[in-house]
Amino acid sequence: MTASELTTEYTVEEQVISVLTEIYRGEVIAVGATASAEIAVRLAKALYAPEVVLMAGGSMAGYDSDWAPKGLNDEWIGRSSSLRGSDWIETFDLIAAGKYAICMGPVQVDQYGNCNISVLGDWHSPKVQLIGSRGIPDDQARLKELTYHVRNHNPRSVVAQVDFRSGIGYGPGRAESGLANGDIRMLVTNLGVFDFDRDGRGMRIRSLHAGVTVDDVQAASGFEVLVPEGEVPRTAPPTQEELLWIRGRIDPLGVRRLDSPTAQPNLLLEIAERERDLWTTRGVLR
Repeated sequence: MTASELTTEYTVEEQVISVLTEIYRGEVIAVGATASAEIAVRLAKALYAPEVVLMAGGSMAGYDSDWAPKGLNDEWIGRSSSLRGSDWIETFDLIAAGKYAICMGPVQVDQYGNCNISVLGDWHSPKVQLIGSRGIPDDQARLKELTYHVRNHNPRSVVAQVDFRSGIGYGPGRAESGLANGDIRMLVTNLGVFDFDRDGRGMRIRSLHAGVTVDDVQAASGFEVLVPEGEVPRTAPPTQEELLWIRGRIDPLGVRRLDSPTAQPNLLLEIAERERDLWTTRGVLR
């Protein structure tokens, strides 16, 4: 794909990827917990921050990899360029040193910035058991900033109060926790970019994506979102160079489509079949 083949149109997922590249700068280990965030990691390394450290598909065996096209076999693709291996001891040492830049994908975020990846419903009798809070408490205690990506902004994911608090926002309880780190840099959704008032007044609009209105955001949120005075900013669109890299080099399989709220049930199978064809015909996705 060449620049002349691009159009000025772009998808919400490409918009999100462009925004998320902002957090990956400097000498940090870059981690993305959603497909869009993983692609943003690679885009940032390719275009803006060659010094960031990438992991091969999250594998400890593949440390400090070059960027590679996003696929479903990331460990095998990325390990070929890894400089060395790693282990969990080093991982937590680096987290303790504040060296990670992380974008998480919470199942719920509330108006104060609390997040939940543990359970839906009452803790003692949950409707849905999720993966548990995992490393969020450690990350918040040690890292200066965290970023959230919610794929589908709706009243079930952006809620008045999380069912379980895996990560602490800015409402009641933060002062008592003694938490000095773990600021929430931003929440990026399919509707816009948001942040949270540090005094606990609520979630604020930083910018809205193309075609999205304040009414759309209010209807999709489980609480009243704070609106800036004057004209609401629009999220800056992806650059032509970013689109060229996303579509033609970093995500030729279209894995980013998995983050779409309207992704079709057979999409994962389609991507797997396309990736298989690339592996069997060319040997390596590159």
